[in-house]
Amino acid sequence: MDTLASASSLKPRRRKKAVPFLLLPLSFFLIEVFAFVFLLEPGDGESSLNCWPLAFGLIWACLLTGLTRLLPGRAGTIAYGVLYFLWATYAVVQTGYYLLFQEMLWISDFRYASEGSDYFSVLISYPPEWWLSTLALLGLGVGILRRFPPQKRGWKTRFLAGAVAAVCALGAAFLPYAVFSRDSQVRYAGSDYGRAQSQEAAYVNMFNAYRLYQVCGIFQTALKDVYANYLFPITPAYYFQQQSQRQEVADYFAAQESAEDNEMTGALEGKNVVLVLMESMDDWMIGEHTPTLTRLMAEGINFTRFYTPGYGGVRTFNTEFCINTGSYLSSQGGYAFDYVTNTYRQSLANLLRREGYSTLTYHYNDPSFYSRGVFSPAMGYEAYLSYQDYVDPESDALYDDQLLFDNEALWESFFREGKKLNFVITRSAHLSYKYNEVLSYWGLKKYPQYRGLTGNEETDCAYLKARLVDDFFARMLEELEQTGQLEDTVIVAVTDHYTYGYKDEESLLALSGVEQTLLLEKTPCFIWSPGLEGQQVDKLLNTSDLLPTVLNLLGVDSPYSYIGHDAFDPDYQGWVPFTDGSWIAQDVAYDAAAGELLSLSGGTTQVSQELMTEMAQAVETFVRINNLILDTDYYNVY
Repeated sequence: MDTLASASSLKPRRRKKAVPFLLLPLSFFLIEVFAFVFLLEPGDGESSLNCWPLAFGLIWACLLTGLTRLLPGRAGTIAYGVLYFLWATYAVVQTGYYLLFQEMLWISDFRYASEGSDYFSVLISYPPEWWLSTLALLGLGVGILRRFPPQKRGWKTRFLAGAVAAVCALGAAFLPYAVFSRDSQVRYAGSDYGRAQSQEAAYVNMFNAYRLYQVCGIFQTALKDVYANYLFPITPAYYFQQQSQRQEVADYFAAQESAEDNEMTGALEGKNVVLVLMESMDDWMIGEHTPTLTRLMAEGINFTRFYTPGYGGVRTFNTEFCINTGSYLSSQGGYAFDYVTNTYRQSLANLLRREGYSTLTYHYNDPSFYSRGVFSPAMGYEAYLSYQDYVDPESDALYDDQLLFDNEALWESFFREGKKLNFVITRSAHLSYKYNEVLSYWGLKKYPQYRGLTGNEETDCAYLKARLVDDFFARMLEELEQTGQLEDTVIVAVTDHYTYGYKDEESLLALSGVEQTLLLEKTPCFIWSPGLEGQQVDKLLNTSDLLPTVLNLLGVDSPYSYIGHDAFDPDYQGWVPFTDGSWIAQDVAYDAAAGELLSLSGGTTQVSQELMTEMAQAVETFVRINNLILDTDYYNVY
């Protein structure tokens, strides 16, 4: 028995059948296909006909396979596993972000993942096909690793693998030129709308991650990102480039005509300032559920066509940064915290401190969130006050923006003596819009009538949260009046972004009264102070215009130039530039992703070829100068 058992144990185990070798390049290619399906959806204008990402994906699939076959034995298996799951994860994150924002991330933006962890509940609304495809990608990688084809020994195999990798690398380097040659044939129905809107501009300038992907696919987008944002900055050539780019920004500002004083200059001079960033408070939420906000907008300066386009990878902090500094976050992939050492002499807080103001920031969230505890002082605020430092972090009190007035210590700091700038970031209206979401659940206990109000759960919760924001403003006015500070105060209120957490896009478009996603970017913005004559400003404005406008109203003569303009400058026509080449101007919007012109007034959308070229070049210049201001720390020199 023992002999038989021993003999049986010595029998060689049957080797698992290896997967076919061709499954290796196919698996890498399927990552590109996965990205292609969810990033270039049918109906996206030119995108539905653009197969260049697949061509690049095929080249990279062969290149990566060749690299894994260069390595001996188990090293090749490990290399495959690392490369496959790295790229698969990258593609899953990019497609997931795109489904929510219709944009893509730079690698540096991935560092914001922890900041967005509180809102992962939106993932449950993703389409089943995305989840199934994601699981299939992961399952494919695991299956191949378990039955990885054996590495053949010998110099011939290695030579062939190296040759394939080298040829594919050359192909990846030169294929973009084939894309560039088809610019005028593929985009804009055969018309040339200027080099600024070309595939070559998107590839070389890297102003927008999604536009770059449309040119060269998921693999090459990531590699260009790594080179431009991580490798090139450590080379000697980078220093000389910085000098040249600073001068480019200076020349740009020198060519701009200086704005002169106008009828609104100094209208609010010397007043205390309360700057309120209303998170997710969309324009369609203003109305019967927001009596205080409706009144303030009617009595104050209501900017009816104010747009908050997204630059960088985070929407809230992008607007927060822009209204304080006058510039958007870089659209080229710089992590916001990388710019914390920049000099912000031109910021609202720094300029007002020169005028004798004290400056503080208030928000419920932890100082580490978006690095506000460091960034607020960098932008000129004396401190970032987190409500979590004043109450139990698990307390329901944190759900209510009115904690700022309920807590004695916070109240005393807000109503401190002397001239002051208080920057408040509300929480109430933020996503998600479900009855069981913590903020909605808390709000429904206060206002149960909003459950089932409209028959749409998301709309019910949005209106509920708008009511909570309105309560904050009503309470603030009450407290200002009781302390005798109301007459000496100006309230500047602006939204960071539209309700992108509202998942039913068809309903959201109907609620907003628009037909295209691009036009959802219009958000509320108003300025109110007792005795200020109510007026509507219908000029097209973008986020960067707010700081010059506020400085003009306060009569603060800034020695610095800004990319935005004073809304009351009669020579400024107003417009809205987007990083993907889209723009809004003269009652016409151009959606670069769809390649469509949209009328804002219901009239004709026909515009001249000259205007299209002019606008394309203007957008490219605006985005480039905005990026260079940040990337070169421009205000530290000029």
